[in-house]
Amino acid sequence: MPTPNIENRAFWEYSVSRYTKGDMAPLALLLQDNHKVNVNVLLLICWCLENNVIINLPQLKAVIAASSATEEKLQYHRARRKAASPEKGGDQAEYDALKAQELELERQQQHDIVASFNEQPVTHLGQGQSVSSNVFNASIAAFINAYGLRDNNEARQLVSLVVNQLS
Repeated sequence: MPTPNIENRAFWEYSVSRYTKGDMAPLALLLQDNHKVNVNVLLLICWCLENNVIINLPQLKAVIAASSATEEKLQYHRARRKAASPEKGGDQAEYDALKAQELELERQQQHDIVASFNEQPVTHLGQGQSVSSNVFNASIAAFINAYGLRDNNEARQLVSLVVNQLS
């Protein structure tokens, strides 16, 4: 089975549709804010699960490393946007401009993530094969270990709820 590639635009569209479906956004934000999880990497794991792709721990660590160039900028920008929120007395136009800039940074980060992912020799099971719990566990285990969540019950529960959003 050839190694799957992701196209930047297709992954952005997948991410937007997945992020806005069900409880994905609030769950992802809890993982981001409380457990330092990169939401774009979380969405990549979701894509892997839904496309019968297994990404292992060293491969995922390479993807996370590729996202680190924009992660610090995103964290800083996100804090500025939250501080400028109209609920905190900020100007709506300024908040909207910061939100648009943040989305552009998210796109840049996704571009880096996709480029790194496409360099990895991930395992593709093919469309005809059923996805067993072992497949889910392989990619999820890599994610949990990459972010040091193994001993964190709350974070693992949130990850489980995210995976349940996929069905």
